[in-house]
Amino acid sequence: MKKGFLKKIILLTASCVCAFALAGCEIVPSLNLSEEQSELVAEFAAGKLIEYVKGHPGGLMILEDVDRSEVNPGMKKEEEEPQLPGALPGEPVNNNPEPPSPEGEDGAPAVPESIPDDEALAPAPEAIAAPTKSIAESIGASGADITYSHYEVCSAYPDDKEELAFSMRAAQGKDLLVVHFNVASQSGEDVEIHTDSTDFKVRLMLNGSDRIRGDVTFLANDLTNYSGTVSSGETADGVFVFEIEKGVEVESLDLIILGSEGEQTYRLEN
Repeated sequence: MKKGFLKKIILLTASCVCAFALAGCEIVPSLNLSEEQSELVAEFAAGKLIEYVKGHPGGLMILEDVDRSEVNPGMKKEEEEPQLPGALPGEPVNNNPEPPSPEGEDGAPAVPESIPDDEALAPAPEAIAAPTKSIAESIGASGADITYSHYEVCSAYPDDKEELAFSMRAAQGKDLLVVHFNVASQSGEDVEIHTDSTDFKVRLMLNGSDRIRGDVTFLANDLTNYSGTVSSGETADGVFVFEIEKGVEVESLDLIILGSEGEQTYRLEN
């Protein structure tokens, strides 16, 4: 039935196209179409007509075939939750059941292994490599024996009015950390000491974390630019001066000397 109707539409459309093609009407200009072009026009026209044929697969849809739940989501039925075996109707379903607790050999719940303390999990601090040179060798004071003495925190150094022209003062909100060393002769004889700050740099590791740059001063006993003679049997006072934040508590000191062969670190014990 539908095939016969479709053939009638195609023949009717082809006839109309041919009539318009052969007509000499001034309103519609004539077109010189080949037979192949005429067939294409007829197929296109037939396809447009089929879109309005009720019940045809390419035409109007039958209303019963439309899923109204897609058009109106409010008409969609709620899906019933699956019922677990052994559960009563209407009983809520637990979608995330807890896994059964493991049991020991005697049937009692197994006790989890103890969690290690945070101290055990924390990485051990890196060990400071032992220096391969003495402090005197690192700063170019050959023949001298330089050992750590003590430190002091002050706002000005030295606190001597007679040497005021050569004293240092800390900037606002800062303190001076002055590290003292005993300078003596290594051989027991008089020794000439001359150091040059262009040959090495001095740093201080404060409390194991803060790395501070050493200050180059005009102090006579500043070991970064020291020039003098240490007599046999005498001990001179040499210093390195650093500027720190005011009020910082000193817990540990590590002297770092950077030279052409790398850096040397010295733990300064109080």
